[in-house]
This record gives sequence, C-alpha cells and structure tokens, in this order.
Amino acid sequence: MKKRALAVSLLLALFLAACGGGGGQGSENWSHTQAPPGTEPVLCAGAVIMDGVRLDVWDIGGKQYVAREEAVAAAGAELSGDTLALDGTVYMPCPEFAAANGFPALTDPEDGTVYISPSAAEFAISEKTRVPVLMYHALGDEAWGIDTLFVRPADFEEQLVYLLQSGFDPIWFTDLAHIDDYDRPVILTFDDGYDDNYTLLLPILQKYNVKATVFVVTGLVGKPHYLTAEQIRALSDSGLVSVQSHTVHHRELTELDREELEREFSDARLHIARLTGRIPIAVSYPSGENDQLVRRTAGKYYRFGVKSNGLIWNTGSDPLQVKRLIVPRGVPIRAFARMMNEIGEK
Repeated sequence: MKKRALAVSLLLALFLAACGGGGGQGSENWSHTQAPPGTEPVLCAGAVIMDGVRLDVWDIGGKQYVAREEAVAAAGAELSGDTLALDGTVYMPCPEFAAANGFPALTDPEDGTVYISPSAAEFAISEKTRVPVLMYHALGDEAWGIDTLFVRPADFEEQLVYLLQSGFDPIWFTDLAHIDDYDRPVILTFDDGYDDNYTLLLPILQKYNVKATVFVVTGLVGKPHYLTAEQIRALSDSGLVSVQSHTVHHRELTELDREELEREFSDARLHIARLTGRIPIAVSYPSGENDQLVRRTAGKYYRFGVKSNGLIWNTGSDPLQVKRLIVPRGVPIRAFARMMNEIGEK
C-alpha cells in the first residue's frame, strides 16, 4: 500500500512540475506574469514565518511577495498560486498563496508578522481508527507539586521501551492526516509545560527518536518550574515535540463567558505561534472540563480538543472531545503493559 502511494505521489509530482506548479487548484486558475522592466523588489520590514522558517517579504509594485523557491522549501511540497517573475526569481503574493494552498495563516496584530503552517492544514481523518492518547504531566524522581503528576524518568523510559517493542508508533495530531501509515499509533501528551519537559523528557525522546506533544499554559512561560521561551523553541525545533495549547491562564473554561473563552483560546494560539513559528491545532482543556460553548469556541481556533481522562479515542468520534488515558506516578510496568494490551484487544 505504501509503495503504491509513493508511486502515485511521484507521478503526481511529475505532472504538477510539467504544469508549472502544484497543489489542488489546477494551472488554469493561476496567473503567471512577468514584472515590467525596471521593477525593483524592495525588502520589507515584516516577515513570514512558515512552520518555523523565516521568509523575507518583498514589496513589488506596492504588493507583498515571497520568493517561491524559499516558500516551497519551507513547505516541503509544491505550491499552487499566482506567480510573478522578476530578474530570474519567481515570487508569490503573500499571504494569498497560503489560502491558495489551504494553509492556515495568522497575522500578528503587533508587528504584522504572518505565520503560515502547512503542517496545520485541514485534512480528512480516516474513521474508526483506535488511537490511545496517553496523558502525562511532568518527569522527576522528586515531586515539587502534586505527587501523582511526576512520573519517574526511569519509569517513563521503561514504558516507552515497552511501547516501541510492542509495535506502537508515537505520533503527533498532525500525523492523523496519514494515520493508515501506522500499525499501532499512540499519542504521548504532557500537560502544563513544565521545565522538565526540556531537561528530562527531551533527552529520552532523542535517545529513542520518538515524538511527543506538550500542551503549554502560555501565561506560565518563564515562571519557576515552567518552560522558558527559549526552551519551548528548542523543543519545537527538535523535530520531536509538537507544542500545543493549554490556554493562557489554565482557568476552568466552563465558568467563563464567550469573550473570556475567545481570549483564552486566541491569545494562547498567537503566543505559541510567536514562540515556535507554528500555528497550534490542538488545545488541552484545563482539568478536562468542557461543554458545548467551550467546544464551539475552541473549534474556531483548534482542530482538536483534548480531555483529561476517558477510555480509548476513536478517530471517528468528535475531534473536540479527544479521550485520554492517565498515566500517574508509580504505575508498575506490568500494569502499564496490561492496560496497553487490553487496548489492543478491544
């Protein structure tokens, strides 16, 4: 199946290259123009951040553009959209090319920076795939807070080794776009954004080349025991950690009105984009509490909403009510293995 999909992808890429572009809009809808003689591109003060990669913005004839070659490299794929040729360089209008390719774009109201995330583009999810989502918080031999939240690093590593030896594939929420590529997908999540996610978790992930998701409370960034902005960026740039939202203040969302919910979701989304250069697509509800208003508001900013407990999550169910399995401190490896085996049998 994977070989057939690869062959189809290669044929599609060749076809698109022959047409002069890529994506799903069809070349007949594109405008390919040559800039008038004497036109000079002027470097703008603003920038486009595309999945963590900074692209220069150019003013050409009063309109803003990015170099198409740089945008393609950042996206990791061919792009659809209008193009403008000037002195041997091909440009694409910004941010219009994001919409042309189905990429979400977020403009920072303070400095005008445009964040574009190809990895956060809408995708169809294969239904009826069972995906265990495991809920952790912190790692540590000693607990400075609620004891059950601190899984000993050696215990977590033992659990991770068990998962890998049992054929589980740790993935991100964005990997659900190609869920059929994995025999036994599992999502490892860590709530709150504690600094041990950088000092203790990341080295273990690097040792086994495994992915995890960290839900950050943006209002706590840089506070004692919490991740700094530099650590968050390093986690995101590691290629192993997906940084997602745990709101701004970790408040009980069901107690907030619509305007307060909007701020908790939108401000956290923008803050994470600023920190990582990537637009988050998932939010973890503080304490797992949510209702119809919370979910409806969250859905304006995120694709997935994650609860604090529950049973196994099925991809055909509500993506704004993702169930998780809590893994507290002190769980013996036999009990962990039994839990994961029971998941596989259902």
